[in-house]
Amino acid sequence: MHKKLLIKAFEKARNELINQGHQNPSAVKIAEELSYYIEENEGFKLGERTYRDYYNSAVKEETKDIEIRQIKVVNGLCHYLGFDNYVDFKNDQLPKVKSNYSVNSKSFFQKHRIAIILVLLVTIAFISYNAFTKQEWMLWETDHYVEADFNATLLKEGILKLYNQDRIDNFRKINPDCSTPFFKADGKENIWYGKNQEGTLEFFTSVGLHPGTGKTLKKITPYMIKKHICNTY
Repeated sequence: MHKKLLIKAFEKARNELINQGHQNPSAVKIAEELSYYIEENEGFKLGERTYRDYYNSAVKEETKDIEIRQIKVVNGLCHYLGFDNYVDFKNDQLPKVKSNYSVNSKSFFQKHRIAIILVLLVTIAFISYNAFTKQEWMLWETDHYVEADFNATLLKEGILKLYNQDRIDNFRKINPDCSTPFFKADGKENIWYGKNQEGTLEFFTSVGLHPGTGKTLKKITPYMIKKHICNTY
C-alpha cells in the first residue's frame, strides 16, 4: 500500500541532503530529515527509528508492500513529494493509457473545456480555502512561534506553518553563556544550533528545523561550546 511512497520520499530526501553538501547520507540521516519535516509541517512526532524500520521493510525484495499505520505520516510523505493526498500519489503512479474517446466525445470536451476547467478551478479553490482556513497555524516571531491566522501568501513563502503545541511551548531561540545548562543529567543535549540566512550561528532549546532556513538543527557539542560560547568550558 505504501511501499512506493516511502521509497520515493527517501530518494528525494537523499538527493536534497546531497545538494546541501552531505556526501552519501545514511539511512539514519535521511530518516531524521523526514521525521523533522513531518513534525514541522504535519504537527506529528515520530522517531527516526520507525521511519528506518518502514524503509528497511520496504526495500526488501520479498516485500510486496507495507502499511504505514500513522495517517499523518502518510499525508506528510505525500506533501513532501508534492501531492495533496495519497489518492493523488497513487493516480500519478498508474501507467498512462491511450485515450479511447470517440470523435463526438472529444468534440464535446473541446467545445466546453473552458467552462469545465473554470468549474473545476472554482471547486478546487473553494475546497482548498475551507480546508486551509479551518486549520490552526503558527509563525516565527523574533525568538519563538506564535499562533497566527491563515495567510495564503505567508503559507506559499513557507513562513506560515501548521500549529504545533510542542513548538509553541518548547522551541525558543536563546543566547547561551557559560552558565547555560547545555546537557541534561544523562548527557543528552539541551541546546541545538544552526546558521541563519546571513551565516550567523543561532541557538535553540529543542531539536527541529531552523525557522529561517528550514535546515536541520545540529546537536550542541563541547567543541562548539568552547569555540563559540564559553572559552573556559
